[in-house]
Amino acid sequence: MMGRLKGIPTVSAIIERRRGGVTEVLVQTRWKPHGDPTYSGTLEIPAGAIERYEDVYHALKREVFEETGLRVATIRPEIKTRRFSPKRDASFAFVPFCCNQQIKGGKPWIGFVFVCEVKEGKLKPQKDEVKDVLWMKRSDLKKIFKKNPKRIFTFQLGVLEHYFNRRKG
Repeated sequence: MMGRLKGIPTVSAIIERRRGGVTEVLVQTRWKPHGDPTYSGTLEIPAGAIERYEDVYHALKREVFEETGLRVATIRPEIKTRRFSPKRDASFAFVPFCCNQQIKGGKPWIGFVFVCEVKEGKLKPQKDEVKDVLWMKRSDLKKIFKKNPKRIFTFQLGVLEHYFNRRKG
């Protein structure tokens, strides 16, 4: 019988903006050479673990701010039920843009992904986890995805495929 390893819940943000009629996506270089050397140096979108009992939307906003210094202005979709607390507990249901899961190697991540816009501000990368936070044309990111997917953090490849297939422009 295989040992049971619990999944690590995560949130990820595909952050978009329009500049001169072109869609740009915020990307960063994953930089954890000591803690995660396999994936250090790959491109990624802002993401991180959801803390115990943390609301998924709060986790998303917190992770975006921690990794980029920017504040989330809108989240799509933002479809959720009201909170239920019948026995001094609490829960709600929500709909993400998509979900992803690490199924081999790495950590047992299970993620919820949202498309976001942020308030204007100065980019401030989280020094101990990321570097080179920048806006990239969606079309340029798609070229990297198609021609050199090894440059992108494996956990987010399925997310980006779904994004490119679902969001035109």
